[in-house]
Amino acid sequence: MLTILFFMSLVFANQDSAEQNVQVYVDITEVHDPGGKTGTSMPLNILVSDIAQSTGTLRHQMQYHSNPTNWQGDIKVFDWKNIKHIPNFEQCDYSDAISCGSVNNHWTLRTVVLVGEKYSTITMKLYDQQGLQIGHGQKTRWGTIRWKPRWKLTKVKEQGPFGGATKEIFEMWPPEMQEIPPLIRPFDVRQTMISTYFVDKTACVTSNCK
Repeated sequence: MLTILFFMSLVFANQDSAEQNVQVYVDITEVHDPGGKTGTSMPLNILVSDIAQSTGTLRHQMQYHSNPTNWQGDIKVFDWKNIKHIPNFEQCDYSDAISCGSVNNHWTLRTVVLVGEKYSTITMKLYDQQGLQIGHGQKTRWGTIRWKPRWKLTKVKEQGPFGGATKEIFEMWPPEMQEIPPLIRPFDVRQTMISTYFVDKTACVTSNCK
């Protein structure tokens, strides 16, 4: 009898653990240029997907909000390459990935980059299966101004009564101002991801949440 109860407890424990699992889909990034055009960037997509695999902050928050209940779940991250391998995958139009979250039981990570002439902003939002926002992060990168000196040194060879000589002529003009455009760096993506994974208590999946 004790053996049966032991195996039943293991079965229910495994079921509870499976119900607590978190699946995150990294959506294709959306980039807006200064002219108002919208597109995506494959290097940015690869970078975001790679950094999203570091789920330490999200794991910590899930455990924090679950106390005193012990969170037993696991976190798996998918992107456009392997989303069809998510358990019990159903065909869905992933141009609306947030809606597909309810179909395939996953959270959705959305990334939007606004590229401006003076500054650029990266914004990330994390949605649960019901389309509710449970985390967000933002980072702004300002452009910089660099002053480029302008000068010229000219050497002129002259022939004098005592032989050849070299004369130097130094000319200087006001420095030229150069505007360096704002660029989103891997550091900005990582910092934004950490903020986004710092989810609030609505992300809790256990029975007792703070």
